[in-house]
Amino acid sequence: MADEVKQRKIEHVNIALERDVSAPQRAGWSDVQFVHQALPEVDLDAIDLSTTFLGQPLRYPIFMSSLTGGHPDVVNINRNLARAAEHYGLAMGVGSQRAAILNPDLAESYTVVRETAPSAFLIANIGAPQLIQQADHSPFTLEQVQRAIKMIKANALAIHMNSLQEAAQPEGDRNAFGEVEAIKQLVQQMELPVIAKETGAGVSREQALLLRSCGVSAIDVGGAGGSSMSAMEAARSESRGDERTMNIGLLYRDWGIPTPISVIEAGTANLPLISTGGVRSGLDAARALALGATLVGIGFPLLKAASESYEKVCEVIESTVAQLKVAMQLSGASNLVQLRETDVVVTGASREWLSLRGFDDELKTMAQRRWRRIQQLVQQDTPEEPIAYRYNQI
Repeated sequence: MADEVKQRKIEHVNIALERDVSAPQRAGWSDVQFVHQALPEVDLDAIDLSTTFLGQPLRYPIFMSSLTGGHPDVVNINRNLARAAEHYGLAMGVGSQRAAILNPDLAESYTVVRETAPSAFLIANIGAPQLIQQADHSPFTLEQVQRAIKMIKANALAIHMNSLQEAAQPEGDRNAFGEVEAIKQLVQQMELPVIAKETGAGVSREQALLLRSCGVSAIDVGGAGGSSMSAMEAARSESRGDERTMNIGLLYRDWGIPTPISVIEAGTANLPLISTGGVRSGLDAARALALGATLVGIGFPLLKAASESYEKVCEVIESTVAQLKVAMQLSGASNLVQLRETDVVVTGASREWLSLRGFDDELKTMAQRRWRRIQQLVQQDTPEEPIAYRYNQI
């Protein structure tokens, strides 16, 4: 089992870097548009991107998504990522730690993260399917989960939900019955905050509320639109000559809730949200934050950069930050609190979905945030303090 998991880890990385495994975006970030402010009254160079996540101050709202680990060949990738996380004050997650739990010899591919980033906010990672009985293995014990946390001296624990990936995986854990109760029990035993993390199929309103009832502290929506784990597993099945599983992976390549939609749906739970899935620019990041995300998870672009060099990782981060600041200035926001109060218009397939799901009022509110504040000021207008004087407070 340990060797099997180890081999799977390096195959995932190689496939992600060498093949196109992106999910078709049926409803993507282009459906989310800001209302331009011709007189933004914002100094681009003075924009403040600092935020707080689960009590931890962060310099930028960028999360290095839980990417990899579990094979000697990925040690340098995680080192490059961790070095950048430390330098830029970012939160960072590691890939599933199942491999090192089963084989302690593989721990270095994870421990290198804390060694390189002594003060960064690090998130440990285990899978929900491994918390329950499967056909060929027993659930992880509390001691094994705590071992994953201690491995990187984590600040939080992510439990990834990957039923789609398991169904499309040649050796996948097919059972998902009992995961809710297992998550609930684990959360009660944890001293650290627990983050529920999808891996590319998104989180709906109802599932977000269910996760809140389990006691999780935050949700990583992991929506459709970025790398497709189903497509990745299809590639692995093809290499093994497993045509039936390969066809499942290909058929469900575009399954899931697109990330922008998932951010709005999951926002119903009123928990901190990480918006992961298809973020490819600082403009996408701004859109996610304006929709209600606390952090924006970036996966493939950082994985690709980290496979090349630390400098490449820095380039991706700095480019994303620069692009994010422009979106904020043009929408009239000098900090992240103001960004979440900007006018955002959701159109296209995203609006169709959300309207049918009962979010019409929320969509109208997001599109008229500034106008509603102006109307409130109009009602307070006096000769001594006219609306024009107070407009900059909007």
